[in-house]
Amino acid sequence: MSESKVVQQGETLILPSSDPAVTVIPGYRRFIVGLDIAQSIDQNAFVIIKDERIPRWTTYAQELGPRSRVIVRADRIPQMTYVQLAQVTRNLMMDKSIAANSFLVVDASGVGRAFCDLLNTRSVQHTRMQIVGGENETETTERGTTFNNVSKNLLINSMNSALHTKELLIGDFPMRDELQRELESFEAEIGKTGRTSIKGGTAAGHADIAMAAAMAFWMTDHRTVGAHVGEAPLKGYW
Repeated sequence: MSESKVVQQGETLILPSSDPAVTVIPGYRRFIVGLDIAQSIDQNAFVIIKDERIPRWTTYAQELGPRSRVIVRADRIPQMTYVQLAQVTRNLMMDKSIAANSFLVVDASGVGRAFCDLLNTRSVQHTRMQIVGGENETETTERGTTFNNVSKNLLINSMNSALHTKELLIGDFPMRDELQRELESFEAEIGKTGRTSIKGGTAAGHADIAMAAAMAFWMTDHRTVGAHVGEAPLKGYW
C-alpha cells in the first residue's frame, strides 16, 4: 500500500481498513521547532525537524515503518524586540503546513525567561529549556512553570551521534550549508578542572542554528503534549 492511503488526524497517521480482523497500527508525523534566542553576539535562529513513523501494509497486516527524523528548515531571524519576536514565533507556529502537529522548545536561559512569558500571553505553548554546564539534564519547577535544564555538551553530543548513525538527517533547504559549517565548527576543550566544554561558531553566527537544531533533536525524545496555537486546542504547558 502507498503512503497516499494514509489519513492524517493531527499528528496521528492512520491506514484505514474496513476489515474488522485488521488491527490498525497508528503512526505519527510531527514537526519539532527549536528556537535559539539572541544573547550577546548570537542571533535569533530556529530549526524545524520532521519526526515521523508511517504505518504500512505487510501481506496481511499493518506495521510501522522505520522512524525518520529530518531537519527540513533552518533560518535566522533578524534582530528585533522580544515583543516582535514573540509575534513572529506565534506566526511560525500557526503556519498551516505545521500548525496541526507542531511542538516548540525555546531557549529560556537568561533573557529567554522573559521572552517565554511573552509567548504565554500569546497562547503559544512551548517547552522551556535552560542550557547549562556539566554533562547532565535535570527538571525544575518554579511557580508552577517547568524548566528543563540540559547541558550544552549533552545537546551537542547527542545530536552529533544521531547524525553519524543517521538517526537524524539534514534535508535540502537554503541554510543547509550554513548549518553544516556550524556543525563542523564545534571543538571540545578540556579546562584546568578537567571538565570538557564545547565551543563553536562561524563568521556568520555563534552556532545559533546548530544550537536550535540540537534543542529540537532533544525535544523529539522528550515531547509529551501538544504545542499548538490558532485553531488547534491548547492542552496546558509541559
